[in-house]
Amino acid sequence: MAEILPFRGIRFHPGHVPDFDAVVTPPYDVIGADMQERLYRRSPYNIVRLDYGKILPGDDDVENRYTRAGRYFHQWLATGVLVQEKECSIYYTEQDYAGEFGEPMTRKGFLAAVRLEDPESGLYLPHERTLAGPKADRLRLMQTCRANLSPIFSLYDDPRMRVLRDVETLPLSSAPLVTVTMEDGSRTRMWRISDPDRIRAVAAGLSANSFFIADGHHRYETALKYRDLRREEIPTYTGRESWNYVLMYLSNLSAPGLSVLPTHRAVFGLEGFRLETFLERLRRYFHVEEITGPLRELMERMRDLRGRAHALGFTARGDDRRWLLTLRDEDVMKGLLEGKMAAVLRTLDVTVLHSLILEHLLGVDQKAQEEQRNLSYVKGHEELVRVVQEEPGMQLGFLLNPTRLEEVKAVAEAGERMPQKSTFFFPKIVTGLVIHPLFGEAETCRA
Repeated sequence: MAEILPFRGIRFHPGHVPDFDAVVTPPYDVIGADMQERLYRRSPYNIVRLDYGKILPGDDDVENRYTRAGRYFHQWLATGVLVQEKECSIYYTEQDYAGEFGEPMTRKGFLAAVRLEDPESGLYLPHERTLAGPKADRLRLMQTCRANLSPIFSLYDDPRMRVLRDVETLPLSSAPLVTVTMEDGSRTRMWRISDPDRIRAVAAGLSANSFFIADGHHRYETALKYRDLRREEIPTYTGRESWNYVLMYLSNLSAPGLSVLPTHRAVFGLEGFRLETFLERLRRYFHVEEITGPLRELMERMRDLRGRAHALGFTARGDDRRWLLTLRDEDVMKGLLEGKMAAVLRTLDVTVLHSLILEHLLGVDQKAQEEQRNLSYVKGHEELVRVVQEEPGMQLGFLLNPTRLEEVKAVAEAGERMPQKSTFFFPKIVTGLVIHPLFGEAETCRA
């Protein structure tokens, strides 16, 4: 059974940080160099200094982004910039944002400490492959800070909406503990829940659930690695130490308010690539239609085909044309991948791109994809076109429709994994609202 616990969270003290907007960030993996610089300028206490610090000239094994993060974290605790709360709590959040087509939406969920489980337990269900580099990065950070700085985003399935029924009344009776507005326009409000009865009710409602990891696969696998290393160091461990748990944001898969956006692909480093030859090869498998109107027209055509056909957009460097690619026959995926990949994966748009186009037609094999030797990931269709046309070495860009929630669930339940970066759940969970400590022997709480 899943174990969900309250914890004594570490939060920014309003006496030192009167403006919480100035110290929070999105997750590290969506922070580019320009955003990192802006976050540094906002406040000397912006959590980017911990979660995604700068690499500086002269960095070595003794002084680097990880050692600086650990030093800042413990300095901020010592000076009261960060304080650990006395009560064991979970934290209820509501995120208001504009949906994919501009409609107002609210996603509800909560933050808690969730017991780490090995993959064979079946209690957590990943849906994406992970990359070695990010896991090594997150492990070094965890070792120097001894904390979960940002939560893993997971989904549970509660079609009858029972788990948060009582908790959702909080906004009617009390002001939020924290309200922050992010650059993407989303607004997050957070309430602390310390009442043991309410906590027990939430934990009991979730105990029989499996969790679908929506965002944070690398962080979950890193937390497992850190737990195992600590167990090797402390053979007398009890299982109740805080590093047996991980900070997790949990939201209901069946509730309104969930949005999935696509992550597009830019391709580079293809030797001897010729556009017209590639277009001819595409026509063997796809209806290839040139879209002469603005980029918006291509995106609308792709949207109209969601759930009805496998459709992708395509653009090339130095060429004003754009194309809509529609797979002619799903049987080609069966012929290409039967015996190599489960049926639940073969029918995904992202698999059509990665297996048929990237690997079969362009020769970018799975290892090269995982190591990003010829592939980079881009959020936003307009940004993809800019990257392909302007950034050095780029050759091609592929536009995707979002992976549908029912596809995410089906893949996870089948024990399979999509190619990396197959989903982009929006909005991202805010980093800096609350930190889960991994030090000490009694940091976890029993409700």
